[in-house]
Amino acid sequence: MITNQKLIDGMQDMVYVMRVGDDGESLYYQLVNQAVRDGLIFADELIGQELGQGISQEQTDSLRKHYQITIHEKKIHCYHDRFVSPFLGERLVYTTLTPIVEAEKVAYVLAVTRDVTEQKMVEKQRNISKQRLKVSRQRYKSLFDENTDPIAYLNPWGKIIRMNKSCQQFINQIYRHDQERNIFDLLKTADEELVIRKFEETKLGLPQSIDITIISEDHYEVKLQINFIPMNIENKVEGVYLIFKDMTAELFAKEALLKSEERFRLIAENSSDLIQIVDHQGYFSYLSPSHSRVLGYELIEFYEQNLIDFVAEDYQVQLKEQLELAIEERATKKVEVKFRRIQGDFQWFELKIEPVFSGNGDYDHTNIVARDIEDRKRYEKDLLRLAFRDPLTGLANRRLFDDRMAKVIAKVERDQIPFVVIMIDLDNFKAVNDQYGHDAGDQVIVQLSKRLLNTVREMDTVGRLGGDEFIILLPEIATKENLSGLIERLERILQKPYYIDNNHLNVGASFGAVLSDHQSVTRVNTIVTVADKALYEAKRTGKNRSIIL
Repeated sequence: MITNQKLIDGMQDMVYVMRVGDDGESLYYQLVNQAVRDGLIFADELIGQELGQGISQEQTDSLRKHYQITIHEKKIHCYHDRFVSPFLGERLVYTTLTPIVEAEKVAYVLAVTRDVTEQKMVEKQRNISKQRLKVSRQRYKSLFDENTDPIAYLNPWGKIIRMNKSCQQFINQIYRHDQERNIFDLLKTADEELVIRKFEETKLGLPQSIDITIISEDHYEVKLQINFIPMNIENKVEGVYLIFKDMTAELFAKEALLKSEERFRLIAENSSDLIQIVDHQGYFSYLSPSHSRVLGYELIEFYEQNLIDFVAEDYQVQLKEQLELAIEERATKKVEVKFRRIQGDFQWFELKIEPVFSGNGDYDHTNIVARDIEDRKRYEKDLLRLAFRDPLTGLANRRLFDDRMAKVIAKVERDQIPFVVIMIDLDNFKAVNDQYGHDAGDQVIVQLSKRLLNTVREMDTVGRLGGDEFIILLPEIATKENLSGLIERLERILQKPYYIDNNHLNVGASFGAVLSDHQSVTRVNTIVTVADKALYEAKRTGKNRSIIL
């Protein structure tokens, strides 16, 4: 029988030793440990009292039910319950009841109650995060697979890794037999060097766009517009997205316009693009019927207004400039604008502006073909988000961190307001991956990221540089005392255990911090290097500590 008070006082969980009455039903408090006394104001008054003191009848009945299972079956019984602490409020607990048998009867029941509130909250948050990630992946997959534009994803060597249904159909229309998986073998064009050059420039992180002509298997020309979009991961281009647009019909429509307006109207009336003819002031002389289907207005409403009237205010000046430049330079121009729909919202379009001149060289009118690029804009927005965020945690990556750092440094040079950079590295994190697996390691990284975000201010930037290395940018930190206080809070919050699959993992962290007015720093790399040296010194001199310069 457990009667050693010191033994149970050393346990962090709440421990009750309950004596079973001679009737086998009554239960009396025999011993409680220090954790019970810390959590209950009236704990010392319980000793010798019958179960039910200080709690409601409903709670008493629930406890008796669990204790009776242990007494009658003479085996360990576990259950979850809720516990109200006068200090911490309602807590979720997990209780293990162990029978202690004397003379073939259960004489005592040892109850060990563990507070699992934080663990349950972490599990709930993890499930929510998993669900959100699943939805995000489904949305991305739908955006890629169901996009009406042909899209292919290439590795850095030009090999096609993945293509959507529209791309597969497009290729099958041009080439009937199986094709090489390398894009440069697939695009049979006289502009091969241009395609390669644009691909290489995209790998440097610069989006590109080209118009080329390819020859199909049946020896007819296909006019293509290709948009190259870099896929940036942790400031490195891991691949390139190609978005194809078959421009053959559009170019044919333009040629038809020059040859015969009647033929042009026939094509335009069956086009899903918005085809317009405007004068030098931007007033319409022709609109394709697709305007009513796409934007919702009656055609008569367009003829009473100017092209600029249907464009979002932020893009009106840019469109006017491009219309004027097209006439002045006698050249085709492209511009992306938002058209207002009848519902009041706006839709993205790419406008191809082409001025037309008479036989004697005088300006006559301007042809405009507006193509819906709403899906492409959403796609580019998703790609841009991936380019600046760590995919596991959603924290800023090095590229976004450097950008924000440069802005803070510019403000420091102007207003002389100090700022701080903190480098954080987990101690012995490899042991977590080795013992519990990389999934557990990822969960620790995600939980740690949330703790950092919840501790710093909204104006601060928390970034992940890779692995278990983090960096924090703190604008407007005036003194080393303020910095020391923040690091103490960070140390406390990171020292708390991480609950991963019913395991309590303790992971230490080392800090290296630098206050900008201590060093003459005007460049991003300089202050980050100083903070990194402070972090190295912290790890070299014992780990799980901080050094502030």
